[in-house]
Amino acid sequence: MESTYRLRRQTNRWARFAEVGVRVVPATRAEVVIGADVFGRRRSAAVDGGLNVDSEAEAREGAWYALRRLPEHAGDLLVEITAVVVAPADTGPGDVKFAAAHAVWQALGHVPSHPPFTGGDGSPVFPADGVHDPGL
Repeated sequence: MESTYRLRRQTNRWARFAEVGVRVVPATRAEVVIGADVFGRRRSAAVDGGLNVDSEAEAREGAWYALRRLPEHAGDLLVEITAVVVAPADTGPGDVKFAAAHAVWQALGHVPSHPPFTGGDGSPVFPADGVHDPGL
């Protein structure tokens, strides 16, 4: 199952942007991996300057966030982050994590009962860790 989720939010203070593509498949144990060419041709000097490292870490964190909120009967899954697109001027802390979590749920056709949301200023808000969601 594959999916791409794009966060685009404009507030009266700033814009928020991140796009994450994922491939989700059944596995013998839960795992999150970063694809070999996750930034593809979109790599730029600004991204090479450090934003790519932060974006990879956030993509992993977002995928794990999503996996922890799946119902227990969902089983173990392998999430491969296939693409990360950022805009140095518009991608802030939490944006890639937000997009990655939503991409995983979108690929599985499941959204937990309390998903992350964007607050009034556009910043992602992540509900505290809880128990597995009973749905799916």
